[in-house]
Amino acid sequence: MAKVLEGKRVAILVAEGFEQSELIEPRRALEDAGATTSVVSPQEGTVSGWNESDWGDEVLVDVPLQQARPEQFDALLLPGGVMNPDILRRDPRAVRFVKAFVDEGKPIAAICHGPWTLIEAGAVRARRMTSFASIRSDLLNAGADWVDEPVVVDGGIVTSRQPDDIPRFNERMIEEFAEGRHQSVGGSAPDWEVSSSLM
Repeated sequence: MAKVLEGKRVAILVAEGFEQSELIEPRRALEDAGATTSVVSPQEGTVSGWNESDWGDEVLVDVPLQQARPEQFDALLLPGGVMNPDILRRDPRAVRFVKAFVDEGKPIAAICHGPWTLIEAGAVRARRMTSFASIRSDLLNAGADWVDEPVVVDGGIVTSRQPDDIPRFNERMIEEFAEGRHQSVGGSAPDWEVSSSLM
């Protein structure tokens, strides 16, 4: 594969219970394309994956979330699973980390339940998106234009439905990450996220 991502630094934001294939396979594709990837997590040391119906492998955390700076990265990958994005969307530090990428127009790729965190970061309103079918209503209620397609790209944000879609997701993710920054669409984060009590 051509090293179209040579020099690009990609953050992979995960918590416990990330869907294993949705981290391992996209990460491999990114690195094969020349990117440098770093797993960022609220948890230090290692973080455990979920492999379809049971706990999977542990992955080394490269940068603890409290030490991670969005300006050190060119793009962001948000794997799915159910536990992982549910933890992240309730963590103000994670939401602020994601929102920084949105505000700067840096490309983001989210698969399965990954868009849950994008909702909390105020990134989905008026965007065409897809996801795992069970969070369709969440995205619609947050103002997204939800469609049932293997992969959707809108303004530098790549979304996909499930592990079966990973090959197409990887292809579009690499294209968008290679393009770099897009004009920020902005959006407003939920009131709880910007509350002074959470800063």
